[in-house]
Amino acid sequence: MPRSMARRSLLVALPLLFLGACVQTGPMGSMAPGVIGPVAPGSIWAGRIGRVTGTDGMVANPLWTAEFSEAGFRSDLASSLTRAGILTPGGANRLNADVESVTQPQTGTKVQVTMVVHYTIHDATGRTVFDQTVTTSYTSPLGQAVRGIDRLRIASENAAKDNIALLLRALGASAEGAPTGGPF
Repeated sequence: MPRSMARRSLLVALPLLFLGACVQTGPMGSMAPGVIGPVAPGSIWAGRIGRVTGTDGMVANPLWTAEFSEAGFRSDLASSLTRAGILTPGGANRLNADVESVTQPQTGTKVQVTMVVHYTIHDATGRTVFDQTVTTSYTSPLGQAVRGIDRLRIASENAAKDNIALLLRALGASAEGAPTGGPF
């Protein structure tokens, strides 16, 4: 193959490789912490929450970010609260989880994702009995995955795991988020 033809092929192939990196991956994996311990039976939160709500559409999802579903996040949050003994069908309180932001970089060998979620718990009368904003971040280094989009997915999932784990700890349950975890 002549050298000029090889260069042209490379010039055509490179943009296609970059476009492939922009395509979103499939649905995120589990955002629920792997290890969750129940709240103490006498805890004020044991069995108190009956449903998890939130506002969809607060997080923009441009093509370069890993797929992030607010509804999926709340589903994993509800599953985690159930495992901790906090969410039960007869619970009188409602937990509202609004994902305020998920900051994801476009490029980099180390991909850091920061997630901010505002949690409020309302009693049966609608009065706010818990109000906390939880910010977590997770950095996925090159060693975790070769492709940038995979590192972005890993960092997004782990930032979400840490966020849920920190909320559970604030409510009195034990939980381990991502392998590196983070301080509250």
